[in-house]
Amino acid sequence: MAYTALYRTWRPLTFDDVVGQSHISNTLKNEISSGRLGHAYLFCGTRGTGKTSTARILSRAMNCLSPKDGNPCNECENCRGILEGKILDITEIDAASNNGVDSIRDLREEARFEGTRLKNRIYIIDEVHMLSTSAFNALLKILEEPPQHVRFILATTESHKVPETILSRCQRFDFKRIRTQDIEAQLHKILVSDGFTAEERAIRLMAEKADGSMRDALSILDQCMSIGGSTLSYEDVAGFIGATDAEVLYNLTAAVAERNIGKAITTLSAFSEEGKSFLRLAEDFTKHLRSLMLCRYVPNPAVALDVTEDTAEELVSLAGRLSGEQLVFCLEAMVDLTAKMRHLADPRVAFEITLIKMINPVYGEGTEALAARVGQLEQAIQNGIPTVDSATEINEKPAPVLKPEPQKSKPVPKSGSGTLAEAFEKNRDAVTAYCMKNNLLQAMMALESVAGAEDRNGRLCLLFSDKDELAAARGMLMGESLAGFQTALAEKAGITADIDLDITDRRVRRVSDPLAELESF
Repeated sequence: MAYTALYRTWRPLTFDDVVGQSHISNTLKNEISSGRLGHAYLFCGTRGTGKTSTARILSRAMNCLSPKDGNPCNECENCRGILEGKILDITEIDAASNNGVDSIRDLREEARFEGTRLKNRIYIIDEVHMLSTSAFNALLKILEEPPQHVRFILATTESHKVPETILSRCQRFDFKRIRTQDIEAQLHKILVSDGFTAEERAIRLMAEKADGSMRDALSILDQCMSIGGSTLSYEDVAGFIGATDAEVLYNLTAAVAERNIGKAITTLSAFSEEGKSFLRLAEDFTKHLRSLMLCRYVPNPAVALDVTEDTAEELVSLAGRLSGEQLVFCLEAMVDLTAKMRHLADPRVAFEITLIKMINPVYGEGTEALAARVGQLEQAIQNGIPTVDSATEINEKPAPVLKPEPQKSKPVPKSGSGTLAEAFEKNRDAVTAYCMKNNLLQAMMALESVAGAEDRNGRLCLLFSDKDELAAARGMLMGESLAGFQTALAEKAGITADIDLDITDRRVRRVSDPLAELESF
């Protein structure tokens, strides 16, 4: 006997068997029980949510000789004849392949005659949005004045393509994406019925990959049951469908939060050795980042993301390590990357470049990258993480900073007698106020951490209290932030000398009142 696919074997036979669509099933059962039948129905929803199955159940219920609480009995002569395909009064039309006006004209001619065995002659038109304009016009005519014995059930995945004239003449029912928990329960039921067992994580993974489609879930289960053995492990299912392990996604997120490029590249290398698709990784990481973003803004992440409470808690904790600006910047970067990767010869390189930009937004461009840099610094300070590129080795040796352009507006203090350090200390509040006025946030944050200053061989050395403060300052005094800081020193302190950064044991001196200085501008 030929094997029958699970999605056909487990196709629902009554309204009560349809998973996740109780709002529709209850309404249709009430219509059957009360005899208030419409002449045209429109079922809308994404793939695998039960539209065609519900249409077939409704066609039997309309003609059942002994319906049970609105459900077809599936035992009477009419129900058995329809299930076995022996009654021709139920016609299914695939509009994707029969979308011309001639097909609808033939339907109109045929519909004038009563059915041979059933009181209700029913036409089920699947993917009705695929009909041509002329076919829709022909269908409209019979929908306006249908024969008493004819019922139409239309199904579509793209209701916006159905003309308003058709929509207005149908009872519309919108099928929801099936919840992950409901898919899990159905998969578990099928596994038990077929003598299989599976890890809860494995069932959960199959349900999540189905993305709200019961048909997709059953197809995945069908394939996984062919692996062999009576037990399905998480590793078997993940390997079979090519899913990205959650640990990979968590490690990449941690690398972004810690600004650890080495960790990110190592994670990608290990992923590459497994031979998995970088496009799939990009898609999964994009969904993961979206989940983290929602965790920051929705009151109940478990409901919004359709995940368990334990998973929601893990995601909320992970999302707390990144700022909102970082998450938005990273998510946009991954969306752009995913769109491009299908056309790239080496998607791994593109993924690595994008990931480095996410870890250190200084390599990015535009206002989104700037916002991400600021958000990253704020989050790093809040979490106590050194805001420095992990590729840069942190040591206690003075680190030279780029030499600024010579300034002619003010004289340069001489070195060797403490004049550079004195000029900095004397004008420190004015420099801070300048940074504040000109939106040099990173320079201002670095300046507030300076514990003191020294003259060293004609260079100004800014001192910080410990290694973390030094690392944070190096991360903040880069690019435009560094140029702005040098301009502030030149204009407000007359300092155009080279700058070093180092560590001291002195207590950190905070700016007294930069706002007062700002008012004097």
